[in-house]
Amino acid sequence: MKKIAFVIKFFQDSNFHGGGEKLFFKLIERFIKNKYTVDIYCSDSNVSSYPGINKIIVVDKPYDHVNPVIMEDFYEEVKNLVKKQDYDCVISENITPPIGITFLQGHSLVHRQRKLKSSLEAFWYKFRPEKKYRIEYQEKWMKQGYKKIFTVSNVLKNDIMENFNIPESNIKVVYPGVEIPENIPAVKAYNNNDVITFGLSAPGFKIKGGYILLKALKILKNRNYNFKAKIIYPKAKKNLGIKLLIKLYGIEKNVEFIEFQKNMQDFYESIDCVVMPSYEDTFNLVALESMANKKLCVISSNCGASEIIQDGENGFTFNMNNPVRNLAEKLMFIIDNKNLINIIAEKGFSTAQNFSWDNTFDNFIELLVPEANPYCY
Repeated sequence: MKKIAFVIKFFQDSNFHGGGEKLFFKLIERFIKNKYTVDIYCSDSNVSSYPGINKIIVVDKPYDHVNPVIMEDFYEEVKNLVKKQDYDCVISENITPPIGITFLQGHSLVHRQRKLKSSLEAFWYKFRPEKKYRIEYQEKWMKQGYKKIFTVSNVLKNDIMENFNIPESNIKVVYPGVEIPENIPAVKAYNNNDVITFGLSAPGFKIKGGYILLKALKILKNRNYNFKAKIIYPKAKKNLGIKLLIKLYGIEKNVEFIEFQKNMQDFYESIDCVVMPSYEDTFNLVALESMANKKLCVISSNCGASEIIQDGENGFTFNMNNPVRNLAEKLMFIIDNKNLINIIAEKGFSTAQNFSWDNTFDNFIELLVPEANPYCY
């Protein structure tokens, strides 16, 4: 198997806006490195060519993931184009019209309806015309079937199995990878008077657990804990509700909102602990990257990355059955036990070293190659 096609929304070689974009780029890089012929079919690209890629084809059809009809038109055009080629495998992203193998990075809409909403919210979510419409199409595409489904975590695998009745044998988990920085700053020696800085990357503030963190920090403030928090949230200046909230919580001097970070290394170096209290996160590369930078990681049980963390050993996880209280307890424990930060962070670093992008590629290929002609319409 030596000729591969990828079908993605947007191809870019830097400044990734999400873990999914980075995952596909890192896989493409390694297909090239291993002498595969690689073609890209996309709706847009920030480059017209890339070293090692055979062709980047910008499809002359619109791509809009919230409009299933537009998506079907886009994928129908791709099918017509790839029919003329002799690909061993066609790999697409997320729940889209089936064209071969799919690698999922995002939860289904049914999962969001059933798992992440209150009963009232779930009712309105299900019957909002645009959501109901998209759910129906996702169910349709799943029934049409992919040759094989890959997911970035068991959290996402369980979503697909439970909500679409897909056999477990047809879904494989391949965890994302991480680069270990060449020059990690020397670890800080903590003393009892040091102020711990927590960090959160929350471009989607609610879904990434931004409000959970603020409420947990309120508990810390009420109990006279001293702390800092840096939150990546580019829209903070325009969000008057959040400004009012942190003032009501009395934490306006503790919390700093910062813009989108082109270089996340600077962010990791400026904090002591990454906190990811996500309501929904199929993996969360920020968690793994923080571990690769020898930073302590606190992550919710809803995150796929919680599957590689043993609570209190190489990081911390907290249960989302009472997220604010549970998170606050973890943060207070960290402040009260600063002597454990480097010990646990070092174990997290050892874990990150086992999750290279080369290992991700090898795992993917090992699970992909046994399939005879894994391309399908």
